[in-house]
Amino acid sequence: MTEIFRGLGLEYNMSGLTGNTLDSHRLIYFAGQQGIDKQHKLAEELFLGYFTQAKYVGDMEFLLECAQKAGVEGAAKFLEDPNNGVKEVNEELEKHSAHITGVPFYVINGKQKLSGGQPPEVFQRAFTASVE
Repeated sequence: MTEIFRGLGLEYNMSGLTGNTLDSHRLIYFAGQQGIDKQHKLAEELFLGYFTQAKYVGDMEFLLECAQKAGVEGAAKFLEDPNNGVKEVNEELEKHSAHITGVPFYVINGKQKLSGGQPPEVFQRAFTASVE
């Protein structure tokens, strides 16, 4: 990853805090209500901060800074209520993670699904079955 980032003129830095990302997901949802361009710009700001500046995506100040850079209006007021956006975030998570019981998770040719670490022969059988 360091080399990939360096090739893009960025310094990869994973020394920051990790933790609860719910507020960042809520904010991404809110930005999407103002347009897909704002949502993409916000996500880009969050990722740049997290992956290159060791910023914590659970920090309210950082979230609001990213929202401002992305042009998301009303972010502070939206995030004040801890219930705003939670239902929508949970619906998205459920939609995209249904039946995932382990990581990594693979979907092969839209048919075969593998969850968790698997030996090579399991992948071989899944690849074969997905083309039949």
